[in-house]
Amino acid sequence: MKKFQWLALFGFIGLSLSLFTSTGCNKDDDDDQNNEEELITTLLLSFVETGGATSTFTFEDLDGVGGNAPTIQNINLQAGKTYTLSVAFFDKSEAGHVHDVTEEVLSESAAHLVCFSGQGAAPTVVIQDADANGKPLGLVSQVVAGAAGTGKLTVSLKHEPDKSSANACATGETDVEATFDVNIN
Repeated sequence: MKKFQWLALFGFIGLSLSLFTSTGCNKDDDDDQNNEEELITTLLLSFVETGGATSTFTFEDLDGVGGNAPTIQNINLQAGKTYTLSVAFFDKSEAGHVHDVTEEVLSESAAHLVCFSGQGAAPTVVIQDADANGKPLGLVSQVVAGAAGTGKLTVSLKHEPDKSSANACATGETDVEATFDVNIN
């Protein structure tokens, strides 16, 4: 009888150990949570004319891709003027709460790049700020409006681009992209 009790005890211990090890906590190897792509519903462009006024233009898509069309304001600039452009990103997906994603972009500057591309009479944009490694960031740029006309300016936030690439804006994932109509008067 004692032999049976010992076997039952060892069996119980073995079963308990196998259940414990199979249901125990595993180390989560997915450390990408710190570098997730940000949810961005709103893009704010602030143009400050050298020695002059500030003009602000927004892109907003509160319900995200595939829902209602985004609201995009036309950019209006004066021909021949130079501006300082500041770019800000926000998540307004929760009613009554605005999350400033710009702070995350700045704190993870090496993993982000604001890209600009123009068509037609779009202004010339030259990035003025840099990330922690001295590579372009794009939250602050110099903008020169050329001759009068119309065009388009596309602004993209890239996540984990290869900033050493000849065309860094063609690398990484796009967190948000907006194309603004531009009027230069």
